[in-house]
Amino acid sequence: MKRTIAGLAFVVCAGAASLFFLARGWSARPSQATAHVMPRSAAAVLQGATAFEVNNGLIPPKSVYSGPLFQLSHNWPTTPPPPVAAFPWQQAIHMQQITPQNAAAYVAALKAYVSANARKLIFDYPHWNAQAAGWYNEPWTGSLREAIYGTYPAGTFSAANFPNTGLRATFDTYVLTFYDQRAAYMLYKLWGSTAASPSVQTAHSQFPEGSVIVKLALFTSATAGMPTNWWDVLKGTAEVPLYIDATDNDDPPTKPVAQPAYMAQFDIIVKDSHSSPKTGWVFSTLVYDLNAPGKDAWDKMVPLGAMWGNDPGVPAGQTLMENWINPQAPAYSTMTLGWGGRLSGPNDGAQNAIAYSGKAYGNVADSSCMSCHGPAEWDNAKHQMDSFILPGTLVAPNTPQTTDSSAQCTASSNGDYICSPAPASQDWMRWFQSRPGTVPQDQGAVALDYDDVMAFKSLPLWWLATGPKGQAIPQTMLPSHVRRFNQYTGAPLPPQK
Repeated sequence: MKRTIAGLAFVVCAGAASLFFLARGWSARPSQATAHVMPRSAAAVLQGATAFEVNNGLIPPKSVYSGPLFQLSHNWPTTPPPPVAAFPWQQAIHMQQITPQNAAAYVAALKAYVSANARKLIFDYPHWNAQAAGWYNEPWTGSLREAIYGTYPAGTFSAANFPNTGLRATFDTYVLTFYDQRAAYMLYKLWGSTAASPSVQTAHSQFPEGSVIVKLALFTSATAGMPTNWWDVLKGTAEVPLYIDATDNDDPPTKPVAQPAYMAQFDIIVKDSHSSPKTGWVFSTLVYDLNAPGKDAWDKMVPLGAMWGNDPGVPAGQTLMENWINPQAPAYSTMTLGWGGRLSGPNDGAQNAIAYSGKAYGNVADSSCMSCHGPAEWDNAKHQMDSFILPGTLVAPNTPQTTDSSAQCTASSNGDYICSPAPASQDWMRWFQSRPGTVPQDQGAVALDYDDVMAFKSLPLWWLATGPKGQAIPQTMLPSHVRRFNQYTGAPLPPQK
């Protein structure tokens, strides 16, 4: 099947690996025996969604996959977590503030903290139980999730993004987020037990100290005939099945396939106002390194880096003091760092096609982990985020070109570019501030304590399902068979080669 991204047609794998999963020892649950195809259009699915919907309705038949399916973990804690005098990651840096000099020890302690659950999720999925593990999910995202692991689509990348790394396929990324018990208490405060009527106010949107949120990113080939062995840098990493739609633009989708996906990135973020007093958060990213020592793929997940602020006022090319990038990180993982070398992993879409000052540019580093999460906010009057996740405004394809006070897009961009302020300009720097999680980027909005999933996924999906009928469906909310936009950041996809 041909699929078009920003003017380029390429071929998507249509199921060459379906039988691969039958030999992996998965055991079926009785309730999962019936396969069916989502009968409604993408718009109808989103507008008819429920808070605790588990998946997009595409269930693999036993002939394709007979193992456990994703179960949404939403019985969030209803009482505040007890205070802790010192968390392990704080002890690892002797109760000091985090710095580029001690960040490696901090990240190592975070990895150790989540390791038992991560290993169970990745290596022993038939016995994985998120509720028993004390890990929880966000509501209203089920209509985007594939059925096996519960991941939803993130981005699409090609050799243009990772030159000279031996990448032989275009690949898609899928992500899965969990909140630990401390973090999940915030979900209860904001959503209540039913998630039907969120109470979006600052008092309910702040995470308890010590909250940990993790995100697993899996990469899967989108090139026909090459479901495996398409990137040497991933050799030996963990491999799991996803049930994803391989059709072109069918609506509703009709041809899902089981496809091998590979662990490449694992993010761990922690609410830690003691170690990071400016923002209250530390973001860290692990990436797979086939040359790292260890007995399994989890051992070989090494730090790409950590970030606890946006280094406001530090232009590209100068030393960052609120970021640490591991000098031993594998080369492929450093090719997608954000603006000025700020932290951003190979899944994160920090390099984008932008237009400013009358010209259009290809892959420009215009984001980072914390600058992307900084606009996490909700305007209760408008029922939306007031700022885009990346600097500038998104221009919809095939619509008249627009110009605002902060950016001038070229007439030829036609929605393939973000209308962006000029890098390092005053407007650009609104995204690169080190604000506490109680302060929104835009006056009048409610700050969501750096929780992008809540601001960019859960709350918009809740409003689509419960608000006025006939709302326009954002491109970034459509299921995975619609690929023009990076569905994780909402940015137009970069030019492909």
